[in-house]
Amino acid sequence: MQLARMMRIGLAAALLMMGVSPAWAQDSRPDARLQFSGISVGLLFGYNQGEGTLEFAGQQYPFTVSGIRLATVGISRISAAGQVYRLREVADLAGRYVMAEGGFTVGQGGGGAVLRNEKGVTLYLQNVQQGLELTFGGGSFSIALTEPTSPATPAPATPAPATPAR
Repeated sequence: MQLARMMRIGLAAALLMMGVSPAWAQDSRPDARLQFSGISVGLLFGYNQGEGTLEFAGQQYPFTVSGIRLATVGISRISAAGQVYRLREVADLAGRYVMAEGGFTVGQGGGGAVLRNEKGVTLYLQNVQQGLELTFGGGSFSIALTEPTSPATPAPATPAPATPAR
């Protein structure tokens, strides 16, 4: 019981140090929405990797997520969706987001997180995890925008100039 209370206090302190206020979500409309999924594996140190889509100004932008976590053991699949605040241009989404967390997943679990990058972009995420994982630390993850993948269309072949028959 004492450990859970200390973890909640630590998370609240970390969010306050980053300047994140949970009231923002109710104060204004989000600038964008995002969703992503990925996998997390760990044995003391953990690694996360995944991909997702940002919906901003009527357009969709693909991105990748990768990061490290401390004090984690297990493997899980993560799906998350959320709102994005203080996003002025798409490029501002990219960057490093720091998190402090604690949790235990057996089968399926979930939760929420408030994260902020160095450009001031704030993410309010709701996630679902499936697997077996125990986490008592923090870490960071990076979001990198990727080019939209579209099927390559072959360039039309230009016919050779016809030579008149003699």
